[in-house]
Amino acid sequence: MKQFLLLLLFTSYFGFSQEFSSIEKITKDYPKHLSSEALAKKIASDFKSKESQVKAIFNWVSKNISYDLDNFRNPKQKRIRFRYRNEAEKQQKINEIKNEIVDKTLTTRKAVCEGYAQTVAKICNLLNIENEVIKGYVRNSLNDINNVRNITNHAWNAIKINDKWIYIDATWAAGAVFNGKWQRRFNPYFYDIPKEKYFKTHLPENTLWQLRVGRITKEGYYNQPIYESSFLKSDLELISPKQGVLNNKKAIELKIKNLKPHQKVLFGFSGYQYAKKPDDISYQNNISTIKITPPQNTRGLYLIIDNEVMLEFLIK
Repeated sequence: MKQFLLLLLFTSYFGFSQEFSSIEKITKDYPKHLSSEALAKKIASDFKSKESQVKAIFNWVSKNISYDLDNFRNPKQKRIRFRYRNEAEKQQKINEIKNEIVDKTLTTRKAVCEGYAQTVAKICNLLNIENEVIKGYVRNSLNDINNVRNITNHAWNAIKINDKWIYIDATWAAGAVFNGKWQRRFNPYFYDIPKEKYFKTHLPENTLWQLRVGRITKEGYYNQPIYESSFLKSDLELISPKQGVLNNKKAIELKIKNLKPHQKVLFGFSGYQYAKKPDDISYQNNISTIKITPPQNTRGLYLIIDNEVMLEFLIK
């Protein structure tokens, strides 16, 4: 995936946020193996506000649970079926299943998204912090652009702090896959994902959890470019094109707001090892117009700014 990135990468791709430095000073000394109850007890002792407790949960889970890439590629879990006589018994059995997921996550210190999300939820519950596990859709490669899926592929958390719902994704905060291998790189962008940028990366399955943030169709969600967190945590704004599929038969023109003349702009293309300079860049009224002619037989365009991949487009 994105093979040409080997020449660029990017120690700054996942920046360490200052707001977590005080949290990290405390949680880094926690034992690596803890039960959910023991972890909740330590967090309750060390952090008094609900906001700082949630940050501590997010920080510890993201930095101590590794993504189980083998399980993601070759899922072993079978469909779980059980019988119940009433709603109370149903909820009890569901909670038992969730607890098993959390216990396995904390014991092995490995999980896919469900393990991360259920672990965050369990510790929040133990600390009496209102929360929900959100099931939904995410996109992270060219293959996801304009490829509408009907089965959810991700889980993350909604947490209520000071009467306000915030959205966190401990899985994506923990690291990412580079060249077929998962690498731990803490990314604080995914704590309290900005609502105005939420639908650029995440789409809840439940309409209620969509409407708490805004409105977008599933087709509209899937027909966007891939927005990297390096772009989303900057002040850059994509003016056009807003669709993720570009026409390869003509020169491509991108308009970006807040791009500075001193920033280095390159384009990468799938199937090609080296990045290319734009054909032309012009600046007017704080909006830059960037033109590039893609090579033949490429299916992916990557906008690179200051050695960081910012946006991905599918070329047809």
